Amino acid sequence: MFGDDDERYIAARLDDLIVGEVVRIRTPDTYLGTGFLVAGDTVLTCAHVVHGRSSGLSVSLAGTRIEVDVVRRIPAETPGGIHPFPDLAELRLRSPVESIGVWLGERPPLRGDEVAAYGYSREGLEGLRLPETLDLVVAGPSGRFARVKSDQVLRGLSGSPVLDPRTGRVCGVLKSSRDVDDERGGWLIPIGAVVEHLPETIRRNADAHVPGTRWRDIAVLLDARQQRLFRSHRERGASGRRPATPAGLLAGDVMPFVDRPEVAELYGWCTGEPESALRLLHAPGGAGKTRLAAQLCRRLRGEGWNAGFVAVGAPAEAAWRAELVAALAVGIPVLVVLDYAEGQVPGVSALLEYLDDHPPQPSRLRILLLARSVEPLWQALSAVRGMPADADERPLTGRLDPGGSNSLAALAFEVFAEHLDCRWLTAPHALDARAATADSPLSVLALALDAVLTMRQGDTWIETDDPLTRVSEHELHTWSALLKGQLPKGSVLTGTLGMLVSEGLLVVPTLAPGRDADDLKALLLRVCRAAFADTPEPDVSAVYTCLRTLYPGEDGGVAPMEPDRIGEILVRRVFKSEVSSGNVVAYLAAILRTPDRAPNHDRIAGAARTIEVFARARGCTGTGRVEAHGAYERMDAALAAAARHDPAVLLPALVVGGEALPHAEPLGVLMMPVLEVCDPEVLRAVEERLPDHPSGLSAVAELTLRRLLAPASATLTVDAQAEQLRLLSRLSLRLGDLDAPGNGEAALDAARRAALLADDLYRRTGRYAVEYAAVLNNLALLLYRSGALTTALVHSRDAVERYQRQLDEALATGDEALCSWRRLDTAAALSTLVSLRLADGQVYVAADEASRAVALCMRARPGTRHDDTFVTCLEVLVEARFRTGEGAVTAATRLVEVLRVVAERRPGRYLAQLPEGLHALARALVRADRDREAYLVMREAVALRTALPAVASARVMAQREARQRTLLRALAQLSGRLDEFASEREIWLARSVVEHDHDA
Repeated sequence: MFGDDDERYIAARLDDLIVGEVVRIRTPDTYLGTGFLVAGDTVLTCAHVVHGRSSGLSVSLAGTRIEVDVVRRIPAETPGGIHPFPDLAELRLRSPVESIGVWLGERPPLRGDEVAAYGYSREGLEGLRLPETLDLVVAGPSGRFARVKSDQVLRGLSGSPVLDPRTGRVCGVLKSSRDVDDERGGWLIPIGAVVEHLPETIRRNADAHVPGTRWRDIAVLLDARQQRLFRSHRERGASGRRPATPAGLLAGDVMPFVDRPEVAELYGWCTGEPESALRLLHAPGGAGKTRLAAQLCRRLRGEGWNAGFVAVGAPAEAAWRAELVAALAVGIPVLVVLDYAEGQVPGVSALLEYLDDHPPQPSRLRILLLARSVEPLWQALSAVRGMPADADERPLTGRLDPGGSNSLAALAFEVFAEHLDCRWLTAPHALDARAATADSPLSVLALALDAVLTMRQGDTWIETDDPLTRVSEHELHTWSALLKGQLPKGSVLTGTLGMLVSEGLLVVPTLAPGRDADDLKALLLRVCRAAFADTPEPDVSAVYTCLRTLYPGEDGGVAPMEPDRIGEILVRRVFKSEVSSGNVVAYLAAILRTPDRAPNHDRIAGAARTIEVFARARGCTGTGRVEAHGAYERMDAALAAAARHDPAVLLPALVVGGEALPHAEPLGVLMMPVLEVCDPEVLRAVEERLPDHPSGLSAVAELTLRRLLAPASATLTVDAQAEQLRLLSRLSLRLGDLDAPGNGEAALDAARRAALLADDLYRRTGRYAVEYAAVLNNLALLLYRSGALTTALVHSRDAVERYQRQLDEALATGDEALCSWRRLDTAAALSTLVSLRLADGQVYVAADEASRAVALCMRARPGTRHDDTFVTCLEVLVEARFRTGEGAVTAATRLVEVLRVVAERRPGRYLAQLPEGLHALARALVRADRDREAYLVMREAVALRTALPAVASARVMAQREARQRTLLRALAQLSGRLDEFASEREIWLARSVVEHDHDA
């Protein structure tokens, strides 16, 4: 279970602990033997130690004598001689002590195992005041006992606990010497005897040794495993260093953590029995996700958990995943936090799939993903094998309230003023009012810090709409002051122009994170020579020392700037300035350049890290992004030039970096000209990294796939034909993502070609049946959209029949996972067929097939794909039942019930669908003449739709507004018929007018 070093560590730590649990058993005038605590009121020993003794017994523990009673002796009576199996006795202390006793094991020792016993002999050198330690080896079974040898088992040691250093737990009880004349060797009563005869003792002991108790934590190597799993990540404030910059004050632990309800909720999720072991916590940068998670980790670590932030890339490493499973296997609960999870999709996927293949039993594993937005992360993970069935996502919302009379801004002002040794400052009156409009807790803290820094200089604080920009200016002042103090007078970086150049060097560690000292110094020199060729070279070692002073990182390196929004602001500032970035093309190229000798995979990964930081600064983020900035023209020019210069590295890296971002379209625009002319090998490297879901890179996917399909040969091998089928299927789907003229026809053409290819492949090989069915289902949808309903129905029926055959074959194998997948395949194809039949007026057949689809979903395993398919099938069932006039209310009620459940888990995916489900239920209720119920359902739907956040798609917003107007008019009509709600009619009429005017 553990390595030799681990066993030695456990034994050394438990040596000190176990002696405090060992007791001497005696009468007033006779020493009888040894025992040990298994609870605060219970001692375990050998039955023969207390044979014939019913009163006058006591134990000595830490110099204190405590009277005890024999509550159980097994066997109860023996005629004398050697006591038969199991030779166990349980004693009860009349005055319990503060102890939970030793930790009893679950497995007996095996032949050859080295164990240790701790007890008191009659011949001890310390006058029986200190216990003896015996090193023993298990020789083998002796009846139901186990024989031990090596150290002498002296008289008086019977009843001693025997420790197995392999598990860190007591594996048995020592029994007297095998030979009254030869005290070498003896017996061991295996722990199984205690389990068999004293089950309540075992239960009480197990219940006491919970995670967080000292013995258990030592035995399971809690601290060592924490280091192995999370040693590469230093939590903010963990270094104990005083923050050296304004940004450091915001990112560090200077500001005390202000409790928020999400901590208690996440703690309950970790320690309770939630439906899902995976959760996505999302919010814009600066909302406090990282600090909240760090606080949760600290709390859990105090209770015996391994909890922390995982280093980027670690979950993709087999050794790390094996270490995680090993920790879970010994009963350690684990919380794995992945910050910036949108950039760690491969690692998260690898972790989920590994856990699916190696499920640890028993397990308490929680995986917390932190991201700035739900998408595209959730789409990327939805199809991952091993994705927990009930994985959920939650926004981090609400304002921080430290309680009492102080607002967060006032508290922050007080804390920062004290930290900066200017306690005499008084918070300006406007601070609270301005903080009330801030977009995040980070912005509130930035306001307070800006006020302190400004007033400390003797200036008047003026409100600002962008406090983070103000803090970034203070950051630059700190950098400038350090350089002036550390560099020789007249240094190239200390003049007016030199300081602007130094800003370009300041952001290099942020744009190129994770470099060691030598690499970073070489990079700084390369940037200076490439971008600032007309400027004398600075002393890069001195610059590095200054960077290290302000931003100390792991292993003597330089950390990226935190909070990251400050880094993004400064990156934009540098690229906007012709002085700070110099030759902007050369500046970025120098940072992106990786050694030619490095493997291509590593070069792409390194460039992707830079591109992700660069792209966030470029406005590719979600909420709160800067859509227009004076720096973007120069940033685009530099990145486009880099892509042209080294497409083999930069194009795949742009895909990797862009996949993690919700607005990657600017990156795609830069890639397109290079994709038009790059080599096929580069296209293949790009294609294998493209996301399988709609994204800002859909245009990139279309061009890449078109070019890979262009050199089609008249004669193809089966493998080449299968590859063409895969590419055509992807092309058809990605064309559907793009709202551009002609894309519908192009998608249909690709789907037709894919169907012909799939048909030929299936006929030639008898394989690719599932791919063929998927192609036909997609073709049917595209044909329907193009107006070819009759042909669409033919292909849709064919797809359903082919999926059904695959389901029948899966059922014959008994593979439940495969059966579940095929049920969902068939149900999804049926939902398409139902929609087409409804369009063709075949309402009764459609209703039957929709019911069949729902039944298939109900027999499939729960999961993300299950939720999507189930909701879709219920939606078409509701429509079919509404059209037939039978069972519409029942079907719509079920749809709403399911939507409420899935919207609670994944509001970003399903919350917008809940008003639509309520709308469908209201229609069914009106048709059933249940107007009052319909009115209440409509009212809820209007309230929910009003509260929905806006989306970027103008088409979706227009559809949403049209549906809202329909409901408002229906509410106005119903309130006119229902006396109970007549007073609300004017409200609905007024709102419908407002909605109409807004739309106009």
